[in-house]
Amino acid sequence: MVLITTILLLVVVTLLALAMFRGVGLETRIAGNVMDKQRALQAATSSETYAEQWLVANVGTNTLTVCSSATFTTTASPEICSNTLATSTDALSAAVVPWNIGGAALGYLYNPVVGTTNLFNTSAGTANSYAGAPTVYIADLGTDATYANAVDYQVDAWSYGGGTATVAVVESTYQIRYTATGGGGP
Repeated sequence: MVLITTILLLVVVTLLALAMFRGVGLETRIAGNVMDKQRALQAATSSETYAEQWLVANVGTNTLTVCSSATFTTTASPEICSNTLATSTDALSAAVVPWNIGGAALGYLYNPVVGTTNLFNTSAGTANSYAGAPTVYIADLGTDATYANAVDYQVDAWSYGGGTATVAVVESTYQIRYTATGGGGP
C-alpha cells in the first residue's frame, strides 16, 4: 500500500515539475516577443520623430513630389509627397509592410550613423540587430480647413524588430502654421 501511494505521489510531483518547466519556457518566449515588439515600436517612433523634425526644418525649401519607389532611390533625405500611402502602395494601405509600388520599396530608410556604425544594426545574426532599417513617408494633406495659415502633413513610419515577424507601424498628423511679420521699413 505504501509503495503504491509513493509511486502515485511521485507521478503527481513529476507532472507538476514538468508543467512548471513548460510554463517557465513559455514565459521566456513571451518576454522575448514583448521585448522585440518594443524594439520595433521604438525604432518606428524614432524615425517618425526624425521625420517630423526634418519636416519643420525643410518644409519651406522642399517642393511637393508625386512619390514613387524611384523617388527614394535617388535621395539622401526624406521627401514631401503629394500622394498619400493609402492611395499609393500596392496594398492601398499603410498598415501592410513593406510599402511597395509595383513591387519596389517605397519610403525613406532612416538609419543614421552614430560614430562609425549605423544606429539600427541590420547585420543578420548579430546581437541587437534589426531585420531592416525603419522607413518613413511624409505626405502633404493640404491646407487645414480650420486655419487658413496651416498645412497638415501625414507622417508614417514602420520598422521591423529582430525578425520580419515583428513589425510596428506608427502614424501622425503634423500641422505647420505660418505667420507673417512686417518687413520693417520707415
